[in-house]
Amino acid sequence: MTNLRLLLTIGIPSLLVILSWLQQSSRLSRLEASTDKGFEAVERKFEAFRGEMVALRDSIHRDMVSLHERVAIVEAKQS
Repeated sequence: MTNLRLLLTIGIPSLLVILSWLQQSSRLSRLEASTDKGFEAVERKFEAFRGEMVALRDSIHRDMVSLHERVAIVEAKQS
């Protein structure tokens, strides 16, 4: 086996391994980018939901305060 054949026997598979590794690395980075976008979308939805829940809590609190005041007036009239 000549030196050229030896270099080709070692070099070509090594080059193919390196190229496949680079391709896999780019696939992983694309996958990571799309996963990050998905998580950001979910996070925005949770934040919107949280805002709606806070508004609902505040509304319920206001209603309960006015109801408590009405009940207190009725109880005071009954005494």
